[in-house]
Amino acid sequence: MKMFIIRCWLCGFALAAWLSGCVSIEKSYPDKRYFVLDISRDINPRNQTGIGILQVSNARVSPRYEEKGFVYRTSEAGYESDFYNQFLVSPAFLISEEVRKGLARSHVFQHVIASSSQLEPTHILESGVAALYGDFRDLSAPRAVMEIDFFLSREASGRSEIVLGRRYSKSVPLSGRSPEALVKGWNEALEAILNSLIADLKATKL
Repeated sequence: MKMFIIRCWLCGFALAAWLSGCVSIEKSYPDKRYFVLDISRDINPRNQTGIGILQVSNARVSPRYEEKGFVYRTSEAGYESDFYNQFLVSPAFLISEEVRKGLARSHVFQHVIASSSQLEPTHILESGVAALYGDFRDLSAPRAVMEIDFFLSREASGRSEIVLGRRYSKSVPLSGRSPEALVKGWNEALEAILNSLIADLKATKL
């Protein structure tokens, strides 16, 4: 019985050694890479202080682009989703956060809050992302595309009044076809859109 157990152990050891020589455990797929949007360093603080409390609601993103994987447009009707290059969290959260930070730095309003705040807002800003993709239809001239609808409402006497509603579109040429270049282009697009929104807010009777 003892000899039988020893033989079984030796056979198992030999089989394991043989398998380790035949089966590679090296990964045959690329690692996932994660990115965020960040434009806070590009927005200059203003010295003036606005009035009112602005609530920036979480952005709604078109179902085409709401997942974390990057989306590429490859033809007039063709799109691809990238499993290996993704946003760290949902693009809705990233865009909402950057819009809140940018508007806070602009000082158009005295305070800028999120939807979770207990403060009572005087104004509410809602947004919908209509486009968020890398345009690679022309491989020699790739672009980062972003479109956002903004609606600003004023809260008074228990009712809401829309004081600004506009779509902002931006297409930024890329320096290359890498994920880093695409994220840089999206950052530039979001910065330009936010600066246009801030200019329109300043020109609007709030």
